[in-house]
Amino acid sequence: MRKLLPILFLTISVVVYSQGAKKPIIDIHLHGYSSIPPNVQASWAGESYAQELTSPQNSERHLQMVTEEMEKNNIKLGVISSTSLEALKKWKTNAPELILTGIQTDELGRPILSPDSLKILFEKGEVDILGELGLQYFGLSPDVPTMAPYYKIAEENGIPVCLHTGLGPPGGPHSFAPKFRTTLGKPTLFEPVLVKHPNLKAFLAHAGYPYIQETIAMMYVYPKLYTDIGVLTWALPIEAFYSTLKQLMDAGFGKRIMFGSDQMMWPGAISIAVKTVKEAPFLTESEKRDILYNNAARFLELSPEVISSHQK
Repeated sequence: MRKLLPILFLTISVVVYSQGAKKPIIDIHLHGYSSIPPNVQASWAGESYAQELTSPQNSERHLQMVTEEMEKNNIKLGVISSTSLEALKKWKTNAPELILTGIQTDELGRPILSPDSLKILFEKGEVDILGELGLQYFGLSPDVPTMAPYYKIAEENGIPVCLHTGLGPPGGPHSFAPKFRTTLGKPTLFEPVLVKHPNLKAFLAHAGYPYIQETIAMMYVYPKLYTDIGVLTWALPIEAFYSTLKQLMDAGFGKRIMFGSDQMMWPGAISIAVKTVKEAPFLTESEKRDILYNNAARFLELSPEVISSHQK
């Protein structure tokens, strides 16, 4: 019996540790910046605790705080998109094992790289995703002709595409995005692209909210299409988010919903987003694991070795 006690103690310790250990998370929707305005509050967020979020003093502090938030929440992989290649290089250099990079659109609504440059940098591992494509902010539909060569290269090379859908910050058309139109965020506007590119690996940012029925229709008809829940976890009142997530779950898409915080200038939004999903009363533990990690791991085609390393 005495010989068995150390083994028994070790076994119990391992079980207790595994039960208490934090499980890995993938944040499919993050942003990095070359500069940010300091001390800006997220006053338009959905709940009072989110409205208190304040932007840090500069982009360097933003990078540091986001990295700390990722470590705090056991986020093993994050997709950082930016309008600045310089910012993406800083993120990649700061935490190469923690970060995948995505290119956004420039001031004219075009991706910041040419189609050929996108392919070259993707092959080099310097760019991982085409997006978040904020075409809506420039008054453009997803099937605008200038995007055709990008979708072609993305499909041919297996480059994931992230398309902004749904809403934008309140007051956008009267301030920073005069060409933004809410109706250009309808998920069904992406349909001509998916028809022409049946093997395109793509996901809808923000689940197309508030056009959830269109999102459901698109995900039903196009079984390769995924969605993220970026920003909805903290920009909406919590019950509005839960209602949206439950509609997607009830429609049968629990294996294609990916966690994204879309923290923008506010690193603290990451913890709020994680907590909101973990506390969703209608999700099983298995469903939470799918949303927080498994679905993104499948979408990104992570290797068994990488997935195994994330469990440590």
